[in-house]
Amino acid sequence: MSKIFLETEVPGIAKTYEFSADSVMTVGTVKREMIEQISAVENMTVFPDPDKVLVCSINMEGLLQDSDTLGSIGVNSGDKIMLI
Repeated sequence: MSKIFLETEVPGIAKTYEFSADSVMTVGTVKREMIEQISAVENMTVFPDPDKVLVCSINMEGLLQDSDTLGSIGVNSGDKIMLI
């Protein structure tokens, strides 16, 4: 298990955030934690339906599946992802 540091873009509010996660976490778990933390920081509901939020890897140029673990699909520290 190793820490992965991610830059996360949220085009819906034109902001970028930095997060850390463990390489053994699933994309779905990381997504839920990001949504929760972003909503807390912004003091508003950024994503009305979190189940419909997609995670896109800018580095890998594609969507990430909720059931995949970060380490198994090659997400590395410094990678950029987008929540759409």
